[in-house]
Amino acid sequence: MKKRLGVVFIGIVVGLTGCGIGAAKSTMTTGGGDRINEQRVQEEIKEAVPDTILWINATYGIITTVNGGDLEVVGGIDSNNVFDVASLKKGLESSWDITTKEDADQMITWLMEEGGHNQNLLEEYAYYGFDEYTRDELVEAISEEPKEDQTYFLGLYDAVQDYGNQAIVAWDLSRALQLLSWYYVTDLYTYEEAMDKSLEVAKKLQATYTSWDDMMKSYFYGFQYWNEDDPEDSTSQSYTRRKIYETLKVQEGSPYALEWNTALVKEW
Repeated sequence: MKKRLGVVFIGIVVGLTGCGIGAAKSTMTTGGGDRINEQRVQEEIKEAVPDTILWINATYGIITTVNGGDLEVVGGIDSNNVFDVASLKKGLESSWDITTKEDADQMITWLMEEGGHNQNLLEEYAYYGFDEYTRDELVEAISEEPKEDQTYFLGLYDAVQDYGNQAIVAWDLSRALQLLSWYYVTDLYTYEEAMDKSLEVAKKLQATYTSWDDMMKSYFYGFQYWNEDDPEDSTSQSYTRRKIYETLKVQEGSPYALEWNTALVKEW
């Protein structure tokens, strides 16, 4: 019953397989004067992280936590750690097919301006004519389908009912911010390039939702749609990610303690 759309992107393998990129440490440096200068900037930021950077980091805080990263560091990892950077480069290539700045630019454009996964979901919603159903009617209509398909379609339906054409925009924009931070870490972008574009994406995300919970609800719809799992199944990645968010929210120093409407300004 599922419609398979032509554009499919999978996330970074590291972190989703249980092999966090922060598992090994190295004191070696990547070399290069520009890189060293940017690293010094990053170290200074780590000492007193501005709210704008903390806010941006929080938008992809789930994957940072899955990967065992640091929520106060852009990208979650030390950009001077050769092992971590090499792992991240490999992940970008194998999971995203990103090896050049052109590839990197195209992915951000697809996620931010061309509809991304959200457009795929809306096309699928329209294809099945779900706007003609109430939720109860849809439950009845798909009752003979396998349980995993029922879960998939109800998640898709609920996302549109709750957020309309912005159904899973949070998923796309969060991934754009995640990628931009990784572009910096892997030298595809300079620090300023990555953060300037991140600020643009972050402002769009902030304007679309009303709170961290509101944004994360759309994000979780997006993850469920992309991963095709059941958020009520305690063995699923959707369930795990929701629990991570719930835990992070109540931790001391949580980035989600920042006001959603924090003024986002250039602080680098």
